[in-house]
Amino acid sequence: MARNKQEIYTEKLMNMILDMIDDIIIIHDSEHTIVWMNRAAEKAFGRTLESVLGTKCHALFGNSTPCNDCTVKVVAGEPSNAIRRRIIPKTGVLCDCSAVPYYEDGKLEFVVQHLVPVFVPAQTDES
Repeated sequence: MARNKQEIYTEKLMNMILDMIDDIIIIHDSEHTIVWMNRAAEKAFGRTLESVLGTKCHALFGNSTPCNDCTVKVVAGEPSNAIRRRIIPKTGVLCDCSAVPYYEDGKLEFVVQHLVPVFVPAQTDES
């Protein structure tokens, strides 16, 4: 199916906008296959978009299977924006991860993951 100029323009514009933000954005399909991520994600995971295209999202987090609390599994068929914690393996950075599924005609088409680093204050010993 051929894409028209407006669709291509819209996609390029959205990619430019999402690449300008510092939050990590990963988009994957219903089979957990990564179809896009922004520059912040490339930096956080130390991998280029080209190197992760076709990779399962859980592989980015060092897992061979989908996360136990994966939004795709937990809320299949229902809109949700639950926040879960994820650790970026390369850096050990803890992130809040919200995942918003997109459905078309009742079928899950893709999931947008939004990760924001969580800064946990260092604990002090008060004796």
